[in-house]
Amino acid sequence: MAKDKETKETLEETSEETAAEAPAAEAKADESTTVNDADDKKEEDVAEESASSDEASASDESEAAVEASGADEGDEADEPSDESLNGAGDGDVPPSAGDVTDEEGMKGIAAYFDLPDDLMLAAAHTRDSKYDAFEAYSPFPIHGMDDAMGLGRSWIPWVTFGAGSAGFLTANALQFFMMTLDWPMIVGGKPYAPWPSFVPIMFELTVLFAGVTTALVMLIAAGCFRKPFIIDPEISKDRFVLWISADDDAFDADEVRGFLETLNPVEIRTITKGA
Repeated sequence: MAKDKETKETLEETSEETAAEAPAAEAKADESTTVNDADDKKEEDVAEESASSDEASASDESEAAVEASGADEGDEADEPSDESLNGAGDGDVPPSAGDVTDEEGMKGIAAYFDLPDDLMLAAAHTRDSKYDAFEAYSPFPIHGMDDAMGLGRSWIPWVTFGAGSAGFLTANALQFFMMTLDWPMIVGGKPYAPWPSFVPIMFELTVLFAGVTTALVMLIAAGCFRKPFIIDPEISKDRFVLWISADDDAFDADEVRGFLETLNPVEIRTITKGA
């Protein structure tokens, strides 16, 4: 009995000690958890500060690199290149303003001669060449220039013939219609269609239609209603000029100038739109 009592007391003391130690262990665990949380937060703050510092450093380095690159480009722009110091290189020199030829703004090339015979000979050579759009200018008509330039017969006479025929037919239609169909009338015992008496009107209308039409067509064909292109005002005085237009299909400025030089002119001029 005594032994059982002692065992019971021993168990009670052990239970009391265990109960007293449990709150202490829990408090210690809580303190450990709090310390661990604080350490983790501190580590996170340190990592964030380190990342921010790295980003700032990278940004500063990028800005410095951009500034350095801009400074290098500025230095390169300020320093003259070897080509600018030595010219275009390989002995190429930029042409001067007077040597530049713009064929788009060119009207043609003119060759000047002293005598009409020289102009006629040059026109004959040009006729036999590959150039078709050329003209010969002189202060007065030169006999034989049409043949030298290879000009064919004018088409103006065909206009005159057509206009005269129209006048003749108009006169006949007008008189026969009035005197025979519209209002038949006997004059001096003559028949209703006395054509001999119609001859004067036929002649008058034929000449009128032909003359007026020919004059108008000739003026239009000669370009009298267009603004004239004057190569040189001295042509109407004492200059003889052979002109090759830039509108020619075979026109090339260098080739034309070379061709005109073979004709031995006293002067060759390049005529531009602004001239």
